[in-house]
Amino acid sequence: MNIQVKEVVNGWKEYTLTNDTIEISILDYGGIITKLYAPDRNGNEENIVWTFKDYHDYENNPLYLGALIGRVSGRIPDGRFKINQQSWQLEKNEGNHHLHGGTNGFHQILWDTQVNKTESAIELQLTTNDVTFAGGHPGNLDVSITYSLTSKNELSIHYQAVPDATTALSLTNHSYFNLTGNVQNSIYQHHVTMPDSTIIELDKNLLPTGKLLDTSNTAFDFRYGARLGEGVHSLSESEQLALADGYDHYFLFKNAKNRIEIYEPTCGRTLSIETNQPGMTMYTANQGSQGYLLENGTAPAHYGVCFETSNTPLALYQDRLPSIVVKAGDVYNKSTTFTFGTN
Repeated sequence: MNIQVKEVVNGWKEYTLTNDTIEISILDYGGIITKLYAPDRNGNEENIVWTFKDYHDYENNPLYLGALIGRVSGRIPDGRFKINQQSWQLEKNEGNHHLHGGTNGFHQILWDTQVNKTESAIELQLTTNDVTFAGGHPGNLDVSITYSLTSKNELSIHYQAVPDATTALSLTNHSYFNLTGNVQNSIYQHHVTMPDSTIIELDKNLLPTGKLLDTSNTAFDFRYGARLGEGVHSLSESEQLALADGYDHYFLFKNAKNRIEIYEPTCGRTLSIETNQPGMTMYTANQGSQGYLLENGTAPAHYGVCFETSNTPLALYQDRLPSIVVKAGDVYNKSTTFTFGTN
């Protein structure tokens, strides 16, 4: 287990964590995962996440590429919500709505860092204090997010935060995966299996309507595994997929076993995701890289996929969903573990 540090653009530091198999690089700016090298079935090590060719593009990062997202991931309609009957107006950074924590969200914070090493893992701990009314949110927030790489090829992200006033929290990471190791390949062959779930219906503006849709025997049914290409190629048969030009939906898991399995048969790479979050947004990069140059060129739509384990901001409006409200002094404690292998 080893860690190396180098300075890149703007004085940012990039930390590279390695074990005998995996190499992952993370910026102190935005907690951004810039590279993640993993072997295929033949031992070829390739980068399996999207990477900007020019590090300066991470400064504004309109794709939220590899970044930490907070205070609240996802879209908040009109940027407005209530906690304990008090209204809060957030910054509107996507049309009339608030997206992924706003322009000064966690993806654009320069985090304090600390490295910890044990016999079985190496950790990069990122900390910050997010101040009152940041982006319109109530309360100060002490945040600690730890990336941990183990000798078992597990990458864990542990999110911990304590507010001094009741606030809304739903944190995640926004990495774009392509298990083929080449952004010039589509993700159509990625075979995904996930727990029994419902999805939250989207309207034409990709905002949640509040209606929960049964996924059974639809393009959103991954209980027994399905290739992402099967859904993406059936846009004409699914109004929900057509609205987003692919998957951009929140899957609310129905049971406590929140484990997602991904397998890419052409290279043999596997990815297992375990989380104590109640659900996940799966986004199939439906606008591609929007002209931004990645490590191996620009990427068209459906050449990357995000697995954003999180809660849903819709919980701010519906009591039947797991709450994202955290009271003053309470500890927000969530984690997601990515395990890499081959088959």
